[in-house]
Amino acid sequence: MESNWEKSELLCETDWLAQHMREDNIVIIDCDLLPAYQRLHIPGSIWNPSRYLKSSISGKELYGISTSEEFSELMNGMGIKNESHVIAYDSSGGLYAARLWWTLRRFGHTKFQILHGGLNKWHAEGKPIESVPLKPPMRPNPSNYEAAVAKNLGNCDIDLVKENIGKSDHVFWDVRSDSEWNGINKRGTARGGRVPGSVHLEWIRTIDEPLRTFKTPDSLRKLLTENGIIPEKVVTTYCQAGVRAALGAFLLELLGYQSVQVYDGSWGEYGNAGAEYPIETDS
Repeated sequence: MESNWEKSELLCETDWLAQHMREDNIVIIDCDLLPAYQRLHIPGSIWNPSRYLKSSISGKELYGISTSEEFSELMNGMGIKNESHVIAYDSSGGLYAARLWWTLRRFGHTKFQILHGGLNKWHAEGKPIESVPLKPPMRPNPSNYEAAVAKNLGNCDIDLVKENIGKSDHVFWDVRSDSEWNGINKRGTARGGRVPGSVHLEWIRTIDEPLRTFKTPDSLRKLLTENGIIPEKVVTTYCQAGVRAALGAFLLELLGYQSVQVYDGSWGEYGNAGAEYPIETDS
């Protein structure tokens, strides 16, 4: 494991998991889509049926799970207990595992790690895999999970975004693709573009192929600093739906940044907001 991650406890390395995966308190969560899980997964892992971890508000899935009851129901359905050591993975560089991290943290579950490199690295190393083709995964025994009341820890809403535009001690990190950033790809929203003053660094640039591990801490710090994403500022990450933004926030936490927020509504909300919420485009 890299020794210069500030919060290395947030990462689980594949060799460690291979040695400890059968321990009773460890729950391994697969955050890929069901067909991918059925085709290939780590033995004993549980499929996450809510990969985006969203609540439906006014018919629009813009925001993360907001009530402890809803979150407890999800955890109970996956057999996760309050004392469980959750290790999450996917085959997308930690994208969906990070969304789970952000949500678990909001509800007070701190025994959590992301498997570094996920299924890509695990498989490439020849570690054990299994499949359950053409049938749903086994449903684990339900637990009695009791979630804490959701905290606003690391959560940013649209009005706070507007309030912080132009502030010298704040930076908005837009982790989306080039076409989303410049306003060409609106992704179904009324307006295309970006939050004024944002910096653009697509999330995929933080990942090393082909194993889809994170770039080294030194490489990430250099990349972030070159783009103005520095520890001395409050950093708000955003994307289209808060998933890619959660990965950005996870990396900042991993590097020891102290003031990190996710704009959960992201462009799915901001791009449909009124003219009082300003935007920038390249056109």
